[in-house]
Amino acid sequence: MTAPPSQHVAVIGAGAIGGVVAALLAAETRHEVTVCLRPPSAGGKPINRLVVRRVDGSEVVANPRFVSHPDEPGSIGLGRADVVLLATKAYQSEAARPWLDRLCRPGTVVAVCQNGIDQVERVQPLAPEATVIPVVVQLAADRVAPDQIHQASPANFVVPDDDAGRAVAALAEGSSLRFKPSDDFTTAAWNKLLINAVVGAVGALTIRDISVMGRDDIRAAALVLAEEVAAVARAEGARFTPDAAAAMLEKIAGRAAGHLSSIAADRRDGRPLEWDARNAVVSRLGRRHGIPTPTNDLVTALLRACSAGD
Repeated sequence: MTAPPSQHVAVIGAGAIGGVVAALLAAETRHEVTVCLRPPSAGGKPINRLVVRRVDGSEVVANPRFVSHPDEPGSIGLGRADVVLLATKAYQSEAARPWLDRLCRPGTVVAVCQNGIDQVERVQPLAPEATVIPVVVQLAADRVAPDQIHQASPANFVVPDDDAGRAVAALAEGSSLRFKPSDDFTTAAWNKLLINAVVGAVGALTIRDISVMGRDDIRAAALVLAEEVAAVARAEGARFTPDAAAAMLEKIAGRAAGHLSSIAADRRDGRPLEWDARNAVVSRLGRRHGIPTPTNDLVTALLRACSAGD
């Protein structure tokens, strides 16, 4: 198979997801990879490499280019990117506007690697000249140091099966990243949101790992919440079976204990929470379709109250 032509790929955000993507693209493909990140805090050291350690003990060491401000000396060399992977938290999207202004042009594809099902609506106004596509992230990873990430699962992503989605998928050819085009992206996105809106919310409110889902009282409450989310998903066009909510909880129950979801870790560490992209969006769409979501509304209010800065 002929390798895809080298392209300029910019990754905005060097957290767990962005760090894995940037490292694997830089180490395993011929693309020019730029990582756009915040300046180090006072006394902190600038990042000059990324190390991804996997559960099998292997590791990937990569040296992409790091830029900490779109207007810093030398950043003119950024030019325009062929593909931008936006890997910040959903509530940090607006803060990425200066990067998008610098990197995007007509023809640039912005792949939004964020939670939620409204990624395009959230980001397109920030990059009006670019083609913005949503991405479903199927990757468990934790940043254990500014330049070190623990990758706990394969790096799988789902993109729409259109020209822009296939272009992003082609970037990863020859690497251990997998961007799979789907002709039913709506269902894939709602499957992810069903987990985020239910399991993520329970984890954040209890600050407990996934094993808390094994409690009978938690499981019963989670099923009510999941049924609400599934009803809205069906109204939005997701192909959910009648038992989709219960099946999701059954699948989650079989996962190993010890994994703390990212939103639970954010709650534990006093950071802002993605309550809008995970739960408030379900309430908004429920109202649009005339579907009551009282449990989700309560969860949204509680998460917002727990979120730093809200």
